[in-house]
Amino acid sequence: MFSQEIIDAIVAAANKEGWPASALLAVVECETSGKPFEVDGHTPTLLFERHKFYSELQEHEPSKLKAAIAKGLAIPKWSRNTQYKDQGTSSGRLSVIAKARAIDEEVANRAASWGLGQTMGFNAERLHYDSATAMVDELSRGIAEQIDALVREIKSSHLDRYLVAKNWAAFAKGYNGAGYKQNKYDTRMAAADAQWARRLANGDLNAKPGKAITLVYQTKLKELNYPIGKIDGDWGDLTTGATSAFQRREGIKITGHPNDETTEHLDKVNEPRPVVQERAESTVDDLKAAGSQTIEAATKGSTLTKVIVGAGALGGADQAGVLDQVQETVGKVQSANAVLDSIHDLAIGLKPYWWVGLIVVGFVMWRCYGDVIKARLADHQSGANIGR
Repeated sequence: MFSQEIIDAIVAAANKEGWPASALLAVVECETSGKPFEVDGHTPTLLFERHKFYSELQEHEPSKLKAAIAKGLAIPKWSRNTQYKDQGTSSGRLSVIAKARAIDEEVANRAASWGLGQTMGFNAERLHYDSATAMVDELSRGIAEQIDALVREIKSSHLDRYLVAKNWAAFAKGYNGAGYKQNKYDTRMAAADAQWARRLANGDLNAKPGKAITLVYQTKLKELNYPIGKIDGDWGDLTTGATSAFQRREGIKITGHPNDETTEHLDKVNEPRPVVQERAESTVDDLKAAGSQTIEAATKGSTLTKVIVGAGALGGADQAGVLDQVQETVGKVQSANAVLDSIHDLAIGLKPYWWVGLIVVGFVMWRCYGDVIKARLADHQSGANIGR
């Protein structure tokens, strides 16, 4: 899933080079689907190539080749059956690269592809990095660095002409190798380019997640005491902020958007986030001082109810037995499902006693506004609401 940050970075890079933005977006989609980092939030998305580890060790550290073969990390030729057998998950890929690095870090980094563009480590020097390890360290810094590596590779390989012409067969052959057809890189890039071109033409580059995933995130984040406002399926600023706060607390890459890594952490975490003591001890006066619009409106409404009750009292509510009737009626109104309907029915029954009606309506409104204030304070104290 592409975050807005990634989309913006790719479009900016394409515009700078004079390339079709849809084409560069298509390349990234086919390489990594827009996922820049592994689950540790630091290592650029990678794919370790066993046959490249074999050839790179042969060239740079031949004395270590035997150990790599014995550990199943190096094979002389590309093999579909063994090449990626243990790299189906992010944790699996991190485990494999760690084992390879234990044999030789630089050669292991040379034998893997890295980041959003899956730039091969053995191209590091050609792309003007000091080494493969230096390149990986640079790509670990962020999305801009990964896009920069992708642009460097396209330009240094003179593939930009094919990208501009959208000659996907020629581009894929140069970028992915002679076996590009086996993985249908050319047809996949063409299809992705067409889709991105439509989105660009329609101005549809909003990377907001769909309603289903948004509801899942909002529900779980609220359970964990992150302020998301209403659970409404709309990925707004509060949900973005809550997601960022969760990512920061979990020590994973902060994007403010849903991704596999964040979803995995959400599934595992069940302990609500501790509420700051100062927030837990907040009062209504604190919220007023902070400028809460909800508290302000409810307070004004509560003041209005006092005026209504006062007017009713002046109308003669001190007559014998009437106040008892008012109290009983208020209880009935508050226990009803439809308050407005109950007030309407009550008004008809108490028509001769208009002042009693005012008192009843005043009491009901006062209770309702009081409930709003209590609920807003409870949300603030629990950390579920940081809004107005």
